[in-house]
Amino acid sequence: MRLRLDKGHTKRRWLLYAGVVTLGLIALEFVFDFFPEEEKELRRGFREAVTKTFPEQAARVAQTFRLTAYETTPGARPAVDPTAPSVVLIHGLDDPGQVWMNLAPALVNQGYSIWIMRYPNDQPIVDSTHLFYNELKRIKGQVPATIAVVAHSMGGLVTRELLTSPRVGYADKMAAGKVPRIAALIMVGTPNHGSEIARLRLFAEIRDQWVNMVEGDGHWLRWILDGAGEAKIDLLPDSRFLKALNGRPQPSDVKMFIIAGIASPWDNNDIDRFIGTARKDTLPKNQNEIGKLENFLTSVADGLGDGLVTVESTRLAGVPHQTVRGTHLSMIRNVSDSSDRIPPAVPIVIEHLKSIF
Repeated sequence: MRLRLDKGHTKRRWLLYAGVVTLGLIALEFVFDFFPEEEKELRRGFREAVTKTFPEQAARVAQTFRLTAYETTPGARPAVDPTAPSVVLIHGLDDPGQVWMNLAPALVNQGYSIWIMRYPNDQPIVDSTHLFYNELKRIKGQVPATIAVVAHSMGGLVTRELLTSPRVGYADKMAAGKVPRIAALIMVGTPNHGSEIARLRLFAEIRDQWVNMVEGDGHWLRWILDGAGEAKIDLLPDSRFLKALNGRPQPSDVKMFIIAGIASPWDNNDIDRFIGTARKDTLPKNQNEIGKLENFLTSVADGLGDGLVTVESTRLAGVPHQTVRGTHLSMIRNVSDSSDRIPPAVPIVIEHLKSIF
């Protein structure tokens, strides 16, 4: 009887500890909502401390973050053709690299030379931008003078920062011949005005590290060495980073294009067809109500967006924009390798690239 009571007491004690820790984390998250930049500095300091404490492990993980030629056959040495039109693919937040499983081989079949940029996706976006710049400078002799970039999600922000940051000065470096010219940037599901879902990045981080472990790239310190979640602060609407980025003019010599996903049962084309039919079958005195219905359906579709990023958040003034049916991932990639479905954004990207090269 005493043993049973002790076990019950121990269980309740651990439940109490777990509850206190959970409440503490919730309270801490609530406090950090009011001090995002302070949270960002704390996270950065923690990451830098871990890097200094484990320099060998940090160096090993850092070697995985770079710009590499796409392997058409896993394990085979990729063939680099400096004369072929080249496209750089850059992923987003907490993505283990599988987002290009459909687009990369489709572009190879179209005759493009493909490069994959991998970076510490949880670190500050500005840091990722500088890494991207250094990698483009490193491969300059292996690619044509002019390239295009296709970016998924946060990768679009990394690239926009590259093109517009005064500290990077990409246009001047390009004119000096130090880096290839980026002729086009195609953004897929990029949260140009932020996303509240960034607050829940923990679940995406778990997925990211799990896939890395399965593919043999796992490391017990990778969860902090690929960034301590500073990117989450940058991705929040009205963050200091986004205000600075969106306060600059878009590069005039780069053709930009945006693809946004709509995860609702209807997209803009469906709404147009439905409203068109409704207007034909509705008396003139009730046309105002049809207009209200159209606004409601559009707001629901745009507000849901791709499930992670609203349609409105993807838009940039003066930049061509197109919506497709799909979630943040399904619009650009399939769930499994065996699926023969063509993600709706893939043919759009291919068609747009044809107008560039």
